[in-house]
Amino acid sequence: MKAITYHRYGSPEVLELQEVDNPDFGENVFQIQGEFGTEQAGAEIQTALEDRFGLEGGDQGFQNTTVGPSFGEQVATNAIRAIVLSLLVIAIYVAIRFQPKYAVPVLIALVHDILITAGVYSLSEREVTSATVAAFLTILGYSMYDTVIVFDRIRENEPRLPRAAFSQIVNRSMSEVLTRSLITGLSTVFLIGVLLIFGGETLKDFAFALLVGVASGAYSSIFIAAPLLTIWKEREPEYARRKGQEPEAGPDGGIPARLGPRLPGRAPAAVDGGTLALEDARQAAASEPAPSLGDVLPQPAGSAQAKRERRRQRRRARPHGRAR
Repeated sequence: MKAITYHRYGSPEVLELQEVDNPDFGENVFQIQGEFGTEQAGAEIQTALEDRFGLEGGDQGFQNTTVGPSFGEQVATNAIRAIVLSLLVIAIYVAIRFQPKYAVPVLIALVHDILITAGVYSLSEREVTSATVAAFLTILGYSMYDTVIVFDRIRENEPRLPRAAFSQIVNRSMSEVLTRSLITGLSTVFLIGVLLIFGGETLKDFAFALLVGVASGAYSSIFIAAPLLTIWKEREPEYARRKGQEPEAGPDGGIPARLGPRLPGRAPAAVDGGTLALEDARQAAASEPAPSLGDVLPQPAGSAQAKRERRRQRRRARPHGRAR
């Protein structure tokens, strides 16, 4: 893209000149973009180009599009309507698939992603177009997909850990899907970055908004949606009771933990699975009788006990039992 200066009535105006591909106009097609004080500026530029360079096809070789305040307001209104409608549909879907309480953290995470993307996009002073609206809707879909993966694993682990606190269920679920979420997010960000660099001017705004939104959605499902769901669910009587009682599993995830002795004024401390296994081994060893010295030392060959043992072995070796 090249910046040129257009002098109109003695006041210079900076325009952006870019060569584009448009089969309707043939070869050597250029796009001129800028801010003009009046709507007649397009006709003046057409006349100047016709006199200086000539336009292929006459009037058919020039196309003028004016974007005024009313058009910008219409784009903003349609964008808000589309985003609000999408949020409502997503909330209904999550409430039906999971529980109504699951929909609230999802909506908070999605609103966070939209606000972050809109703020960064505004700070970059980029133009809001219909492609930007499409990028915002794509961000909503990606963020919801990533959050649904986490929530679906939480729902699967709830019946598997019937006595665990909800925070333990969430931690177990996050450890199972964290690698997948990070790899998916980084791969998507990488591909969008390639689109931003090599996609051309027409796709840069779309790719930029998508890049910011996908990066925001990758961490909002992990650090916003899941913690909010944990805080809310642990207020339920069932999970509040579990949180104050015996945990479901120790740090190794296999051997159930046991509560230690209750101290005055304190809650019983949980004993992890490794300590519990060591304690059971010690108790089993203590319950076994100590071997006597006679069992350890060899017996003389002519002792009465050795003779009785040899007689028992001969009886077992006979096919029909003891001889008479």
